[in-house]
Amino acid sequence: MKKIIFLFILFGFTLQGFSQDIDESTRKKFSIVFDLFTDIWAKVPDNVDVRVINQGVNVLGLYDYRINQSDFSFAFGAGLGSHNFYSDAFAEVDSAGNSHLFKISTLYPGTDYKRNKISFSYIDIPLEFRYRTKSEFRASLGFKFGFLVNTHTKYIGDDYIFNTTDQIQVKFKNVYNIEKVRYGFTARFGWKFINVTGFYSLSGLFKKGQGPDLYPISVGISLMPF
Repeated sequence: MKKIIFLFILFGFTLQGFSQDIDESTRKKFSIVFDLFTDIWAKVPDNVDVRVINQGVNVLGLYDYRINQSDFSFAFGAGLGSHNFYSDAFAEVDSAGNSHLFKISTLYPGTDYKRNKISFSYIDIPLEFRYRTKSEFRASLGFKFGFLVNTHTKYIGDDYIFNTTDQIQVKFKNVYNIEKVRYGFTARFGWKFINVTGFYSLSGLFKKGQGPDLYPISVGISLMPF
């Protein structure tokens, strides 16, 4: 997560610096969006418990086309998105190569842990239809596509490998059967640079038929300083 946040900040400053090198009228057409959100997971298996807060972050750079000098515009751009799925289960692969979620307490009875998650990051292409008034009220509806660039799991807790209470930290990259492309609807509304944002994914976390049927719904705060 720290590396992703660093990349987001670097990405934001790069866009800001680029916008300062062009004329004022063109610069005003650029916007940078920072989203801080939590994922609400739909269709979680009954035997798996998910943490209430599954924090994530987005950063987007968009170019805005105003429609005939009206309050409406169309925007497109690119961004980075990072999500987390915190649960009490490991993603394990069966002999057929399909992924399943198994509770840690079932696989390793008596194991106590502090943190267990699946993390995944995307390069996103957002498209938005926007409305903005002179009083700085903003609203937008859109759609975005995302391409998977990183997946990993992270576990902190008892040493389940040697069945001891020694604390270990285990990280595995490239989680099996994660869907490579994601897509869904986006929405944002608010006043000036503070907005409420949401994302409804139409694609699951795992490939269809090769893993749990999990779908994220993201809700959070969106900051638009530029």
